[in-house]
Amino acid sequence: MNKEHELAVNDIPHTLFSIPHYQRGYRWTDKEVEALLNDLLAFAKSGTREASYCLQPLVLQEIADGQLRVVDGQQRLTTLAIILQSLGVETHWDIKYTAEGGRQLKDLLKNPGESINDHFRNKAGEKVRDWLIKDSSRADNLRRVLRGKDGKCVVFLLYDLSKIEDPEADKSEGHDAFQRLNAGKTALTSSELIRALYMESGNGLDDGEKADIAKEWDLIESAMTDESFWSIWNNSRFRDVPTRMDFLFSIILDVDPEKARQDTLFVYRTLEESVLKHCAGLENAAELRKMWEETLRCWWWMQSCHADIETRHLIGWLSLFTDRETRVMYHEQWKVDAGCRLKTFKIGLRRLVAGSIGDADFDSFRYDSCDSGTLREMFVLLNILEAERRGTSFSFDDYRKCAWDVEHIASQTDNPLERKEEREEWLRLAEAEMSENEKEALTQCATFAEKWKTVWDRFTGQGDTVSDKDSMGNLALLDSGTNRSYKNAIFPAKRRMLLLECPPKVYVPPATAAAFAKTYSPAAAQMRYWSNSDSVKYHKAMKDLFDGFMRKARS
Repeated sequence: MNKEHELAVNDIPHTLFSIPHYQRGYRWTDKEVEALLNDLLAFAKSGTREASYCLQPLVLQEIADGQLRVVDGQQRLTTLAIILQSLGVETHWDIKYTAEGGRQLKDLLKNPGESINDHFRNKAGEKVRDWLIKDSSRADNLRRVLRGKDGKCVVFLLYDLSKIEDPEADKSEGHDAFQRLNAGKTALTSSELIRALYMESGNGLDDGEKADIAKEWDLIESAMTDESFWSIWNNSRFRDVPTRMDFLFSIILDVDPEKARQDTLFVYRTLEESVLKHCAGLENAAELRKMWEETLRCWWWMQSCHADIETRHLIGWLSLFTDRETRVMYHEQWKVDAGCRLKTFKIGLRRLVAGSIGDADFDSFRYDSCDSGTLREMFVLLNILEAERRGTSFSFDDYRKCAWDVEHIASQTDNPLERKEEREEWLRLAEAEMSENEKEALTQCATFAEKWKTVWDRFTGQGDTVSDKDSMGNLALLDSGTNRSYKNAIFPAKRRMLLLECPPKVYVPPATAAAFAKTYSPAAAQMRYWSNSDSVKYHKAMKDLFDGFMRKARS
């Protein structure tokens, strides 16, 4: 570094900032964008005059064609450019993204593509516009401070790296500087460094190969944002990382997730040690090609698994309730045991699920004798099987968003509630299902106990009550919030909360929805209570699904 000074945003000259291929793509989320906007607004509205607001450092390096390479700071520089564009502030500078075919930001904002970088830039632009709309004074305040009015200005702390005159040295110096500057930042991930290996000059790959890899990389990374796809894998170590490509490479390289948890760059180091350590030149290029071919094979496998409903369900169940790692499924179950054949692979998955459940008979699963975890495993499987029977999918994405209970359809106890708030809520739900005459009769009751009895006399199906309330025929999988909110509510009130809310508040699993809709009771004559006959038919339907699966898994 040969100098350090400030660069005011309103004083950036005619120039083109170049983002080199080895840098991570744009990844700021709403949280980071809004934090910057709030900071700028607070500075603009502060009473201090003739002051400057310092952005984080911008590390630049002049390159041979006069452009300024951004060695570090492109996330904030790109966000600032998006803010200026949203404000309608004209600038004489632009940003070029080498890894995106050399396209410039002003063009990318007007004509976005479908890459993962475009996705994050579009989301940032939407966030800026939404933030500005909330208060009409915000735009004017930001324009003034970003234009350097009222003695205030926004500046980058600027670090200049010495210009590299030697083209050969220029191929690696910027990359090395980037790694040095980012060595301590958790945002730098293994996959970003791996991408740099594929994009950097002198790695033996030609420009056509690099362009194809860059396009395929973006397609894979974009598809990884699909929560339906992402939620079925055993990926707890990688669930909240900025880039999900790390997970893909951890599978390919057969990386122990515990080691990856301790070292965020362990996946990258494994690649360096096991694949590239003893290679150079053309040999290095050959290893990179082999690695990418394996990446595409693994990605095809993951896509195929997600596209097949039964395979998706089996993998999703194993991900939720076992420690079976995705890398083990790929290297052992898929490549070795199944010989890369989907039909054989599914046979193995069924056996894994059946083995995890054990040899217990269906009727041994009961509310009064099984722990909550065992019942959840069982009911997720039953809902999966019901979804397959209907040709639909169980939503693992929605399942992972909240906690779940296995609870009674017909309330376990008929004892009146004790707390005043619970009593009032129970009566409110009951009255919503009552006729005017029934409500009138309720007003004649002097005590809550009398009201309780009056309601239950009308909604419990006298003579047809559930005989065994703890059996599988009286249990259903419910999200914890809904389950605990309706307490001992009568059946039609529970049914309304689950099926008639528009739109529904939470995900209702298919077997649960079918039970409350009495789909398993085709001759049902009433919807006012859950009868013993309803329970028996529901029990039989679930037992048939379970027994059928276990026979298939063990055949």
